Amino acid sequence: MLKTLLVSMSACVGLISCATHYKNSSHSSSQIQFTNVTNDIGLKSNASWKYGGPSIADFNGDGIYDFLVSHHDEFPAELWYGSKAGPLRPYAESVQNGDVHGAAPGDYDGDGDVDLIVSVGGGNGTTPRPPRLFRNDNGQFIDVTEGSGIENLGARGRSVRWIDIDLDGDLDLLHIVARQIPGETGPRNTVFENIGGGKFEFRESHGVQQIEAERVLVTDFDNDNISDLILFEPLSLWRGTGSFTYENVTQNLLPADFDGAEFITAVADADFDNDGDRDIYLARGKTYYQTANNSVDFNEATGRLDLRDEGNESHDGISFYAPDAIELSRFWHWRRAKGLVLPVYLGATKTRVDTPVEAINITQEMAQGFPEKTDQNGWYLGYMGNNEWRLEWRLIGNAAWDVRATINGVSRIEPDWKPQDYNNVSDILLENKNGKFVDISAQLPKETRDSNWGVTHGDFDNDGYEDFFVYRFGKLSQRVPDLLLRNNAGKGFDVSTSHQAYVAGTEAHGDMGAAFDYNLDGRIDLLNGDDDRGKWNFYKNETTSTGNYLLVRLGYSDDFVDPLAATVTVVTPDGMQQVKDVGSAGAVHSQSLLSTLHFGLGGADKATRITVRWRDGTEKTLENIDVNQVIDVGHKTKIVVQ
Repeated sequence: MLKTLLVSMSACVGLISCATHYKNSSHSSSQIQFTNVTNDIGLKSNASWKYGGPSIADFNGDGIYDFLVSHHDEFPAELWYGSKAGPLRPYAESVQNGDVHGAAPGDYDGDGDVDLIVSVGGGNGTTPRPPRLFRNDNGQFIDVTEGSGIENLGARGRSVRWIDIDLDGDLDLLHIVARQIPGETGPRNTVFENIGGGKFEFRESHGVQQIEAERVLVTDFDNDNISDLILFEPLSLWRGTGSFTYENVTQNLLPADFDGAEFITAVADADFDNDGDRDIYLARGKTYYQTANNSVDFNEATGRLDLRDEGNESHDGISFYAPDAIELSRFWHWRRAKGLVLPVYLGATKTRVDTPVEAINITQEMAQGFPEKTDQNGWYLGYMGNNEWRLEWRLIGNAAWDVRATINGVSRIEPDWKPQDYNNVSDILLENKNGKFVDISAQLPKETRDSNWGVTHGDFDNDGYEDFFVYRFGKLSQRVPDLLLRNNAGKGFDVSTSHQAYVAGTEAHGDMGAAFDYNLDGRIDLLNGDDDRGKWNFYKNETTSTGNYLLVRLGYSDDFVDPLAATVTVVTPDGMQQVKDVGSAGAVHSQSLLSTLHFGLGGADKATRITVRWRDGTEKTLENIDVNQVIDVGHKTKIVVQ
């Protein structure tokens, strides 16, 4: 066990710049700007499906953040090591192959390095599986699930979390999973106690183990230094008691007229008004299955029609008008039944055309009339005369998860049904006032009343107040800018879509990401994942005029307890106080271990006091610290650079 407290107040380390930034808190003088440096740092990813955000942690103990990114079903989870100079370095092997859902880093065995657990799917309930536990052995991640005690409680995995539930110093495990299928017995969600020696035992946790939820954020909403849970959706709040039983305090803490428990996609806790407690941002939107039900985008100016419908047994249709030939493209289905093919059948003769993934032109003559029977899986397209066209689709059985199509050259549409208003779900901001939450969503810009799939937070301009970055679903087949909500000293937000932290011109959707200072230059960067055959992209914060900052990098306590859930409080000469926890800057399915905490300090040239409290109660206080540097507090971890 290490016994020497490392408190480094030396000048800057790594890539950090010691230059004092221009002291300015005015939003009008400088926009927050990012540059896409994905290629520059060597981050490569396949166009694929995502499953919530990344897991950020210092896996190899060199003081620079690394990140685990997942690709859901087709591609494995990949670990990338950060570097003080030069490109990222990929871990030599795939961490987990196929059906990757949430992941969580943490030192569960107390040996000074960061281990990993990954939640995996369960074949829609047909093949329930436990999460996979990977022990970090000198930079090699070894699958030690079998024999660990978690291997016999399988499920349709969704979210995993490391939490010191019983406050004994080691990390216990929470696994939140999908709804059980008919006939499935036993607990839905599982809680495991860390009993030492790399072993876990199942513990009953009535309420939490049967609650309806697939996602979770670990926080401390009552400021008692015991980790609490925000489960969603629907939203429910669970107070940690220091034992394996949680107290459901949802009704006690939420407003009496609260009407936002549904459609929650991501949650972030941030003390946006610097009053010492954790406020909650709820990103809300409709997910795949909720969106895939008679959804339409029609742009009359461009003549483009995008549509999406559910893939269950169905027969639906739409009439539209086009004076000339039309272009079919992006006809696609999210596979469910093996071998399913959905061709297009033209006109009354049902001339078969292969599924038009790439663009093809169809003239009026090619599609004359409409068939009497639509009795096969596929699309049916006919020209009815007088510029009128008819498109129908037939699915026999629950054959797909959804079906999609794009048609260009359209002048007017007449759906058989009222199109779904899939992009009209408002985000919610809950202010923590004396331990209870007040809905102050009126402070949010109108642009947040959309369909949003993710939220993270960080002080992007170093003015001392946490900003939010919101990931938008966008249009059915067209990416839209995500939202940067710039905090106005806790009194509201300015919204920006010109930050450049998104990839324009794609068919992907904003999903989830993480805000953290990758290169230790005092400016918060972004790692963003685009879903729906999108990629992972990294954005460097290039904002030129920002306030001062401090980076507090936490090691282990005197009793060698790891930094997860440790709290850092920074006070500046003007009396401003900021409180942040080691954990995630927003969560969907994955958890992060953000142990280098970033504090924007505005124009302050010193921090009069820094207080660190680990979850074992150990505290350290530093005073009169110069700004614009990294401060190391606590015992260093092992360096296991591969």
